[in-house]
Formats: sequence, C-alpha cells, structure tokens
Amino acid sequence: MKRPPLWKITRELKRPLQQIAQLPSRLGSLLLGRWYYDAFLARRTRVTKGAIPPGPQPAVYLTFPSQGLLASHVLALRYLTDSGYAPVVVSNIPLSDGDRQRLQEVCWLCIERPNFGYDFGGYRDGLLAARARLDRIDRLVLLNDSSWFPLPGSKDWLAGAQALNVDFAAAACNYGHPRVEAEHFREIRWGYSTASRNFQYCSYALMLSGRLMEDPGFLRFWKRFPLTNNKKFIVRRGETGLTQWVLKHGFSHGAVLKTADLDQRLAQLPRDAVRQIAAETVIFERPSLAALKAELLSQEAPAEDYTAFILTAVAAQGVSYTLPAYLHTHSDLAFLKKSPCWLTEDGSNITLCLASRLEGKAGQCIASEALQLRQSRAPRFASAPGGTQ
Repeated sequence: MKRPPLWKITRELKRPLQQIAQLPSRLGSLLLGRWYYDAFLARRTRVTKGAIPPGPQPAVYLTFPSQGLLASHVLALRYLTDSGYAPVVVSNIPLSDGDRQRLQEVCWLCIERPNFGYDFGGYRDGLLAARARLDRIDRLVLLNDSSWFPLPGSKDWLAGAQALNVDFAAAACNYGHPRVEAEHFREIRWGYSTASRNFQYCSYALMLSGRLMEDPGFLRFWKRFPLTNNKKFIVRRGETGLTQWVLKHGFSHGAVLKTADLDQRLAQLPRDAVRQIAAETVIFERPSLAALKAELLSQEAPAEDYTAFILTAVAAQGVSYTLPAYLHTHSDLAFLKKSPCWLTEDGSNITLCLASRLEGKAGQCIASEALQLRQSRAPRFASAPGGTQ
C-alpha cells in the first residue's frame, strides 16, 4: 500500500487539536451569538428608504463596500430593478453619505448593519425586514457581491432560476460529486447526488419561492440562525445547513448550472480545448492540486488526464471558483467570483484575462475593478495579468 504524503498525515494529526481549541468559541457562538446580536448589536442598524417602490419580488443584495460603492454594485441593482425586483441593499459596513444617496436611487430599502455573522447575518436581516414589511412575497432573491453579476453576454439568471419552477433555486451547487485525492485523480468516477451531508447550493445567488417564504419553519430557521464570526461555522450552518433544511423538509430545489454531465461535455471537446480548460482551472489552498496542474501542463498529457484533473478540482473546490472561463464560454454563467483576484497569482491571472475579454461598458467596469482588487489586495503579484499555458 502506498504511504500517504507527509502533508496529509500532518493535517489529520492537527485536526482534532484544532477542533478542541475552537470548541469554547463555537459553543459560545452557538448559544449566545444570535442573542448578543439581536439584543445589542442590532441597535446600531440603520434603515433608509429608497426610491424603488416595494413589491412582491424583493431581492436582498448583500455588500461589503470596503472601497466604497462601486460601479458594478449599481449595475447589479439596476439589473434587478429592470427585472421587476425591489432591491433590499444590506451593507455590512457603514456607508458614506454620498454612497447612501446613490443607493437610494436604485433600492427599496438600504440597511446598514454591524458586520456580525458574515453573509448569512446580512441575509437574515434583509430577508426578515422584507418579510415584516410585505403582505405577500411571490419570490425572494438572495445575492451578494462576492461575484460580479451579471456578466456581459451571459444568460439571464433570474429568468433561468424562475424557469426551474422550484421552491429553492440556485446558480450552482457544490459537493454533489465523489472526490478523490490529487494523486489518485485518474480514479475519479463522475456522478451527481444531493445525498451527501456536505452537499450545498451556493449561497451567492438563491431564489426562494413564496411557498417557502410563507413556511413557519423556514422563518424560524432564519430567526434562530446562530450568528457568529466563525466563518467555517457560518458556512456549515448557513450554506450547507440551509440546503439540508430545504431537502429535509421536502421542498423542490435545483440549480441553473448543471454539472452532472460535465464529464460528458468535456469528453466531446478536442484535446487542445480540454488542455486550455485545464490551464484556466483555478486552484486555491490545495498545494497537491496546484502541483498536479503544473505537472500536467508541463507535458503533452492525454485528454483523459486533463479531464480527470478538471473533474477532481471541481469535486474538491466547487465549480464556480474552479472553472470561471469555461463557465462563461460554454455555460453563459452570469457570475464571476472576485476572490481569485488576490488568492493566488495563477487564479488572479485567469480572472483578469477573462475580465479583459468581457464586452461593453459593463465589461470595462469589471476588468477595471478586477485589476484594482489585484493591486490593492495582492501587491506581490505583477500589476498586469499574465497568460495561461
């Protein structure tokens, strides 16, 4: 039997110690976080009415405008209003007077709240605020600014989510595919199932039906949500927990982006095209996958190896982060994640190259903001994007 690599042995040995060390803070968050926020921090919340009238289709748009309100924020909000939605902007940091006034032109409500509970803390405030103020909700959308949206030339995600005709619609999903370690990438057998306890619909874009919004248990989920500033806890109880709640209670669900047949779609492409997709695959915080990518691109590997690498990366990381260029070119996905701009140099290059190919004023706006993110958050990278192999 092949001996596991040293990094993997070390990781497994450290995990129990890390979990024990984090136990007190996790218990405190679970028991007291929501109470502390509702009793004390929520008093600092500021709600401002905007120019957009309320309606039965509210859209909670969560922002963290650390560099101020951006042109892409306004573009996303205008897209929502043009599509018949009443935006509820939730900012997890205080706004300047000028930014607040600009937002009032393109939203129904503007909520400034303490940054507690990450995205799900903001979603909670926006969703409950809309529910308390509206007699009827036909559908409610949850979006955040972790992605640029909508991308020029992409499909209309709102229309696509509505066309699914389900109670819980997402842009994409993660962890519905079997995983293998990087060293065993050729052994991956592609499949899709929602049965995994880690399966989740990505929370950066969700559409909730009126039936779901009227369910007392669903509202209790949000009211009792255990707020905390432990990010891993929020992901587990929020993104994964919300998905699992919907599945457990029998509501219909689905994602606009289909990944069940990704292996078949890749198999239909020429070898050079699959190699290019492998070159444009974003890897983060996974040294073994990054090393595998570099190894495969340094040689003339068969198409099957490139395909197996791509599928292994998607299964491990989720499709939205991993294949931005492929998704825009082949699936017309309306979202482009921002964090690869600063996480790794390779991921930054891939993201900036894609942004530079987007058309029109919106494309120029996204490309400019992507470069600014790279320069401000990852100054160790060169200012201009490089090409991929």
